[in-house]
Amino acid sequence: MTQYDLATRLVKARQQHRPVEGLSLDSLPPDAASAYAIQQAVIAGLGTTTGGWKIGAKSPGAAASGAPIPAPCVIASPASVAHSGFFRVLLELEIAFRFTEPIEPRNVAYARDEVLARVGTVLPAIEIVDSRFADWPEVAPLAQLADAQNNGALITGQSVPYAGVARTFDFVSPELDLTFNGASLVPGSTGNPAGDPRELLVWFVNHCAAMGIAIEPEWTITTGTYVGAHRIEQPGTVHGRIYGLGEVDIVLT
Repeated sequence: MTQYDLATRLVKARQQHRPVEGLSLDSLPPDAASAYAIQQAVIAGLGTTTGGWKIGAKSPGAAASGAPIPAPCVIASPASVAHSGFFRVLLELEIAFRFTEPIEPRNVAYARDEVLARVGTVLPAIEIVDSRFADWPEVAPLAQLADAQNNGALITGQSVPYAGVARTFDFVSPELDLTFNGASLVPGSTGNPAGDPRELLVWFVNHCAAMGIAIEPEWTITTGTYVGAHRIEQPGTVHGRIYGLGEVDIVLT
């Protein structure tokens, strides 16, 4: 089996709602570049476009990674989605961004100030984490990266102008709520593992440039959880709020 056989299997897993089983060593992407190529092959195989990206890092300054999210999987709040439409449901409360204009690839790296000057809006989002692999989470990290870095869907709240909050909003430790059927999912300590998520946008823009990908202003770029990931085993109502940004609501049917 080749790496692009894996892309085909990932497409079929989404289309047929059947998990990928029995990953062989020769089907695994050997490096990150191959995993990123598989991501793009899956988007093409689904016959859709990109609607957003998820990006993140395990600590401030650590190597970042990301994945495109198929457009049908980016859904505006209030949203109603079937719990059974996923192989598993884990919830993450995140901050997302959109740019003001397309950002084209170029040979010279984009500087931090150039990237942040192009941020147009910021919004709360809830990521539904899922995986197409039957053995998840016991799956090779590069295979997970190839599988959209375990993205199932992204539910987006109302956006607000970035310029209005850039200087006063606490992007490192915002006040927030996340509940399922009224019960809090917020842990004792919160925060994005990457620190200030805006730093990830610089990596993202230059990552896309290196891949020859033009960033569209309608894409929603989500930047990692502030509350960990919470597995939800049944239908119910999800409410998220990031104070100073807004709210996001999901009914899992």
